[in-house]
Amino acid sequence: MKKYSFIFFIFFIILFFIRELIVSYEKSLTCDETVHIPAGYFYVKKGDFFINFEHPPFSKILSGLFISKLKILLPENSYSVLREREWDLGLVFFYNNRENVDKILFLARFPMILLGILLGFFIYLWSKDLYGDFAGLFSLFLFTFCPNFLGHSCLVTTDVPFTTFFIITLYYLWKFFEKDNKKYLIFSGVFLGISISTKFTGIIILPFIIILLILLEIKDNFKKRFKDNFLIFLISFIVIPFFILLFTYRIYGFKNFLLGIKLIIFETTQRGHLSFLNGQFSITGWRYYFLFAFLYKTPISFLILLLFSIFLSLKIEKKERFLVLPAIIYFIFSSLSKKQIGIRYILPFYALIYIYCARIFIYHHKLKLNKIIKNYIFTFLFLWYAFSSLKIHPNYIAYFNEICGGPENGWKYLIDSNIDWGQDLKGLKKYLQKEGNPEILLNYFGSVLPETYGLIYEPFFYPLFLNIPQEYYRLNSEFPEKEYLAISVNYLQGLVYNDHKIFDWLKEIKPKTKIGYSIFVYDITEDINLRTKIYEMFKKYGFIRQAERQKKIIERLKNK
Repeated sequence: MKKYSFIFFIFFIILFFIRELIVSYEKSLTCDETVHIPAGYFYVKKGDFFINFEHPPFSKILSGLFISKLKILLPENSYSVLREREWDLGLVFFYNNRENVDKILFLARFPMILLGILLGFFIYLWSKDLYGDFAGLFSLFLFTFCPNFLGHSCLVTTDVPFTTFFIITLYYLWKFFEKDNKKYLIFSGVFLGISISTKFTGIIILPFIIILLILLEIKDNFKKRFKDNFLIFLISFIVIPFFILLFTYRIYGFKNFLLGIKLIIFETTQRGHLSFLNGQFSITGWRYYFLFAFLYKTPISFLILLLFSIFLSLKIEKKERFLVLPAIIYFIFSSLSKKQIGIRYILPFYALIYIYCARIFIYHHKLKLNKIIKNYIFTFLFLWYAFSSLKIHPNYIAYFNEICGGPENGWKYLIDSNIDWGQDLKGLKKYLQKEGNPEILLNYFGSVLPETYGLIYEPFFYPLFLNIPQEYYRLNSEFPEKEYLAISVNYLQGLVYNDHKIFDWLKEIKPKTKIGYSIFVYDITEDINLRTKIYEMFKKYGFIRQAERQKKIIERLKNK
């Protein structure tokens, strides 16, 4: 039995690794990576922790180490001028290194994939310790086939790295109370330190969860147990994390941690972030945002399995507290935040319930069905889950389940990093080459210049260009043989525009194709109606040169 368990374990890990390598190679830079990768590089090369101080540096340092030996082209004067404008720094960083962008991106992402594998291992280990070998493999299966983890585990962001260290911190804390061995408490403290050195959520919510769990565990004979363990608690959860945090910032950069935590608290509790849910925008978010996001972006087969795992035994065992309470607290905390822009913010919740769901292997006998029927039901759900994951490959970020019509219709319900994070620029380039390199009007949601990937285009209400004088716009030829319009779904939905309905007319038109479900492409070559609407928009908003060009093309088409 152990031999077969090991074979399946290796199979799931290798399959996950291969799929992540493919995603890493095929997907272009996402928005946050445009900042995180240069930040990690300059942390390693210059020790400058001011860049992107709104996120702690640990995972970015790992990424920076993997690209630190590459020849990066960025003049010193550009770095000095742009270090306080991190988005401009990232844009210039990648544009200057556009000949090498794929290599930089692949190497920078590689340690993130390794952290994803580490997370899978601890999900397997915790589930195995709780419910047995089959349960461990089942939780690993859920993780390695999860579209949301597959979409984010290779990206140079803080989301999956934090989830990894969050789970390991809780696992070793649980292990301490199970085995009464103080070494596990030390391990927990070490990973708490790494957690808070990775994402500010670690210092905001993780200490609260740890204190609550400790209090619940030592409530019987509280005074004696607290006195006996006070010193080790102090060392593990205050001294060790503090020094790890301090040395992550090389001591002298610690002031940037204080700047960052001040900013992130302001963003999550006061300022907020423009969010989109079910066709509506909000700057303060909705308390039910993540509930809908979870229902839309989780395979239905898993939702059914989760319900089975809950209702087969409503009683929460003592050993399951370390899963259930942190999951509930984390979900509530996320729902109260005003920063609601993606399912990635609740990845720790997913990791915990993937472990919890494996209790099915303990309580399945309570399902009063014929054994053969029961086996058919669970086999069907497992296969459905796997199929949902394989079908969306490699466009995992854009995964939506059947509740909202799948990835084809997901953009009508959620946007931003739920579907469009700038990841398909490389895919657009490949598609255009396949189509014979037509000229394009482009409105791309991303933090790098499309020229970084070799795209030549005329901007179409592209926010990056809206404050640039129109005489600097590159226009397509006067009478193009073939011309397409490409627009990211975030902008199609009106994100960042004062008038969120600015492109409602375009939503009614079926695109020629969708690149990774995040970029819609329309063939406007001989479409007089579509060109007329584009002309009217250019004229309305004062883009005279572009309007004149469209007018000439329309007249020529009418005279054919």
